[in-house]
Amino acid sequence: MSPPISFSKAKTSYPIFAATFAHNHPGCLVVGGGGGSGRSGVGNKITVFDVSSRAAVLESTAEIELSRDEDSVTCLANLATKDGLVLFAGINSSESDRLANSNKHFRSFLVEYPKKKPSGGKRTTADKGSEAQISLLGKTSLFKPVQSASAKKEGYQRLLRLSRPRRNPNGGKRIGAIASSLAGDENEIVVFDATTSSPRLSEDIIQRIPPHEGKEANDIDILELEEAQFQIAYCTDYSVFVGDISYDFDNKKPQGDLELPRAKYSVPFPDVFESKGRFKIRCLRWLSPSHILLLANLPNRTGVELQVLKLYGDTMGSITLRKRLPRHVKAAVDMDVCALDADENGAYQIVIAVGGIDISISIFTMNYHGTSNNSLSGFHNYVTVRDVHAVQMTKIVFSPFFSPWTAPNADKLKTPPPQYLRLVSTSLGNTIVIDTITLYPISKAPRARYILSSAKAHALHQSLTYFVIAFVLLIGLLLAQSLLDTSGTWTTSLVPSSIRNAVNSFSPPGAIADSIRSAQPTDVIPENVRVRVPIARASHRLRDLLHLHHGDAHEEDMKTKAVVVRDDPDSDFEVSTEVHPDRAAVVQQHDDAKRWEELTQAERLRWKKKLTKAGMWAVEEGETVLKGIFFSEAAGLVGQAAQAVLNG
Repeated sequence: MSPPISFSKAKTSYPIFAATFAHNHPGCLVVGGGGGSGRSGVGNKITVFDVSSRAAVLESTAEIELSRDEDSVTCLANLATKDGLVLFAGINSSESDRLANSNKHFRSFLVEYPKKKPSGGKRTTADKGSEAQISLLGKTSLFKPVQSASAKKEGYQRLLRLSRPRRNPNGGKRIGAIASSLAGDENEIVVFDATTSSPRLSEDIIQRIPPHEGKEANDIDILELEEAQFQIAYCTDYSVFVGDISYDFDNKKPQGDLELPRAKYSVPFPDVFESKGRFKIRCLRWLSPSHILLLANLPNRTGVELQVLKLYGDTMGSITLRKRLPRHVKAAVDMDVCALDADENGAYQIVIAVGGIDISISIFTMNYHGTSNNSLSGFHNYVTVRDVHAVQMTKIVFSPFFSPWTAPNADKLKTPPPQYLRLVSTSLGNTIVIDTITLYPISKAPRARYILSSAKAHALHQSLTYFVIAFVLLIGLLLAQSLLDTSGTWTTSLVPSSIRNAVNSFSPPGAIADSIRSAQPTDVIPENVRVRVPIARASHRLRDLLHLHHGDAHEEDMKTKAVVVRDDPDSDFEVSTEVHPDRAAVVQQHDDAKRWEELTQAERLRWKKKLTKAGMWAVEEGETVLKGIFFSEAAGLVGQAAQAVLNG
């Protein structure tokens, strides 16, 4: 049974490089891209789609065309407004402006959602104003002016990330971070106050971070620990850095001195005898305050690996979990993560999507076990989708998910509507694919959190639930029958005879143990073991032999009779016993026989081992049993006197 995924498609007139979902309206998708400056025929645009309809083919609801003298859209993020969203975008100014130190790379737009249809029916041409609208709000520069000619010409805003909105539809105060690329040693990361639609250079910059050793950042992510307390993480090819930011939004200034992010992980060098190089970190995402997910491309396009970096306070972190992607994924182009809603213990499920260079998408899940446990489960494969687009993918993004119980009208909800998670992927071929994945409540408890589960796993979970319920009911009925129906009338009338006969055929555990204990030694030894392995078996232990002999003899006879134990020199575990009626004759005829008291310590030790192996004596019986017995090491025939004594 395939996972419950449906997909929709859309197409633009330009290659797409950026995408973002509105967090207050997960059905609103915004994409951007273009042909850049000086490329005739391919414009630079931003387009809005309504993906909530789940139609097979989607049409855009709004679009804005940008200047063809400027670069294409490279990154997008958004803030919620009452009737739409504020859209942040990375768009380089024209080359002439950049060379003149006037690169207004940070743009903001206002997206207004379509107004509701008039009560009565369809829109007409006169209702064109009710469609979605996009308008430019402003443009500015947040990076420091670069000095080198190559940085002015090639440098651009590659990354844009906002802190995640709080787990309620109204969001909260957020910060953002941008990172430059192709600016050489002048690359930088800028953290800014994202509570305004047009951040200003002087007032809204929180921190400037020069990437370590001038290396550009491959990815950035921001985690809000609590109100106004953030952690920022960024990665270069071979390192991960983490820093803390406390910010006073009211006074627009950091709380205390800010330190530069510190290195928390460095990709190890291979062994000297290995020819492979170091893997490169492509993306990173926060999974919890103590865990960061890394997407690593192995050397020479030999594969992709997901890694969980565990943080340990002020010390370096370590990789605690790894997941190798299927062999067909030689390298990865992008990754995104969506943390679903948490329960009262802080436990939640994490959904992970990885876009491969082979135009496949691999989806995994893992579970965070709550703040008290502070641990993660392993990676669970959900589905792999092949040939998602015709040409190379550029971006994959999850829609944010909020529990329906956090909505403003949650108190009026009796049964929430079906819940979905959307995943968008874009390509250089101007195509968009939106996968819609069904989510299920983890249980039937009120306000239960939601998880991503395949239809097969969901059906199996339901079947196991029904089985457990039926089993408990059956046990309850049997207990009630034993108390209320001692004669067995109910059992005879309700339970079929075939089931009663099957149950009666089983022996209780105690009976099985008793049968084993009462069986002869050869009865409990498999036939192949009895044939191949020699088993020493004595018909009587020395204690039994003496007991039978003493029990049937008079005291006068005991003074004259003797028990002789003979050694078999060809075996380590065989001995023979003889009972002689005349003790004096034994002493005369078997001058090699010695009583136990006459043996040396070495001889006693050897005889004890021999008797133990033969099964005729045990250490716990003590040496008293052996006193008065004659022991002979000479070879000879075994006498028959012992059997005569035993037979009376």
